[in-house]
Amino acid sequence: MHKPTAISPIALRLLMVRSIAIITAMLLGLIATITSANAYLIRDTELEAGLEDIISPLAIAAGFKADEIKVRIVIAPEYNAFVAGGRTVYINSGLILKAQSPDEVIGVLAHELGHIVAGHVPRRGEAMADAKMASALAAIAAIALAAGTGSNDAAVGVMIGGQDRAQRNLLASVRRDESVADELGLKILDDAGYSALGLRNMMQRMASQRALPESRQSSYYTTHPGAETRLTTYQDHVNQSAASDNILPGRINRLMARLAAKMRAWTENPQDVLRYQEPDPVNTRYGHAIASYRRGDLGAALNDIDTLITGAPDDVFFHEFRGDILLSMGRASDAASAYETAIAVRPDSPQILLNLGRALIATNQKPRLDRAIEAIEKAASHEPDWAFVRRQLAIAYGRSGRISYADMSLADEALLTGDTDRAVLLSKRVLARKGLDNIIRNRANDILFRYGTKDP
Repeated sequence: MHKPTAISPIALRLLMVRSIAIITAMLLGLIATITSANAYLIRDTELEAGLEDIISPLAIAAGFKADEIKVRIVIAPEYNAFVAGGRTVYINSGLILKAQSPDEVIGVLAHELGHIVAGHVPRRGEAMADAKMASALAAIAAIALAAGTGSNDAAVGVMIGGQDRAQRNLLASVRRDESVADELGLKILDDAGYSALGLRNMMQRMASQRALPESRQSSYYTTHPGAETRLTTYQDHVNQSAASDNILPGRINRLMARLAAKMRAWTENPQDVLRYQEPDPVNTRYGHAIASYRRGDLGAALNDIDTLITGAPDDVFFHEFRGDILLSMGRASDAASAYETAIAVRPDSPQILLNLGRALIATNQKPRLDRAIEAIEKAASHEPDWAFVRRQLAIAYGRSGRISYADMSLADEALLTGDTDRAVLLSKRVLARKGLDNIIRNRANDILFRYGTKDP
């Protein structure tokens, strides 16, 4: 038996740093990935609405309401998707752009729904909480080796030392979770009448990556270990499922093509986008409008979007983007009109409501502030955890002279960003004023009660 090699303090420290990275990025995909998602989320009405439209039949098949599952897009080139608690699926932009068919995206969505149905995210958090930090680091390194090289449980057990059952449970849980999510995802596809061929084809590509250097492997493969075994599961399902020969409706294919074109326009080099020709000429012009906008050529962007609106006057997303262009051009009143046109079709869209409010504020016309406040308040009601909305609402309140409301909106923003000291300070400042509305007074007192009464 080989004796374990002694580890120097410096090497141990490096192992700890690497282990922490492994646990966040490769095992749970929670803390680091959520932080990254918050930093690089693209909040786009059309992209989110389109993907939520696609996931809706899957959500119903999984036992949820049609609009109960939310989808958010992370700007990241890797082919990946994850869940991080709640009923939200996060999709990397790279998955949309690199998927070889809409069936792949639908299959991945079904798999992630499987994690939500099974409640894996909360359970993994509990498993980690049960583990002691010192032994966790060794276990993390062991799990990383198992996932990356296919080491068996015995090898992992040697690394862990056989001392920490919690860590063994965590390793087993990670592997079991993927298997359970696969089974549930395949059932969801069947119940929704979708073929699993796309998912099978995707896993074939992932399985073939084992021979590649780690730097060239897809992050979906490295964060979802056991591709060969899972490929067998998918292939068996395809062989037996009555839905395997089902073809996606043309509407879904057209929708995915437009989402991919828009994602490409927002994430790739604008010069490359302007040279790119999508199969659909409408998508080509749409992509060119976005690329021109990103380059600062607002006149060209407006010409393109106006041409698109002439051909599709009822397209809400063209009108929304027209508002974005006009607002960037300093034509705030015209932008507000464009957003109002979009709101008439999608009255509950938080992003469009927010931008309508911002455009109305930018007109510097006090009579329009009431409508601005109404729009942004409605946006906040639909997105209560979106800190940026609270900031814009504070601006609207402040411009209208409702200073205490503005301060409380800033306090809510501070809470959402984790700055409880600032929230307490703002609440105290509000309570020092006379003639407060009960709503404002109660909210300020609630913050002080929950987060302390430190002296300002």
